[in-house]
Amino acid sequence: MASSTRLNRRLVLPFALAIILAGEVTGLALAVRLQPLPAAAPTASVSTSAARQHAGPATSIVSTATLDATIPPRSVEPGFRASSALPAAAPPLVAPVAKSTTAKSAPTASSYHGRNHVWIPTLGINRSIASFPCSRSRPPDNYVYRWGCAGTNNVYLLGHAYSVFKPLHDAYVGGRLKKGMKVFYADGNGRVQTYAVVWWKVTAPTTSASWAWAAQSRPSMTLQTCLGANSEYRLMVRLVAVN
Repeated sequence: MASSTRLNRRLVLPFALAIILAGEVTGLALAVRLQPLPAAAPTASVSTSAARQHAGPATSIVSTATLDATIPPRSVEPGFRASSALPAAAPPLVAPVAKSTTAKSAPTASSYHGRNHVWIPTLGINRSIASFPCSRSRPPDNYVYRWGCAGTNNVYLLGHAYSVFKPLHDAYVGGRLKKGMKVFYADGNGRVQTYAVVWWKVTAPTTSASWAWAAQSRPSMTLQTCLGANSEYRLMVRLVAVN
């Protein structure tokens, strides 16, 4: 009987220890499960709200509805550090048309070609030149003439104020005759020379005005036309060569 009791104790003791051990393991597992979870990461909607506090107006490149906190907005407040993840700006659909800055160049002697011709671009004069010999006594016709009585270095051109040199007459009367006005003259050999106005004078048509057709110390030009209600005066315009 005593031996039977000892046998039962041997069988019960390991079983009881197993039950106690199993209970401790179960309690440990429950304790782990009951620990508070760590705080959840901010959701995309929270991040978007924070980013919008720094964002400027929405653009067609980045929509504020899908903006992520890892990509800063295009327009930010001072001190907000931009990210390299920001997409580059899209090119314009239509390239802007560049404004031309090239000004129309002023005419030069190389712009004109011809023989025995005169051009005054400012006055719109573009005329061939006829010869008026010093020995001629007949009045001039409606042409621009080169007078043969003028001295050396003095290309002397004359014309009527009501026709071929009317623009010159009107420029003087209207106050539009200016120093520096350019005249281009092609001689009989086709050489084009540029002259510029230096002064002008109104005088009576007498020999006292011989200074107008006198020889000059440098290449010069004289333009002559009539002036006055009865053409009783002469307008003399002096120019000098500039090339």
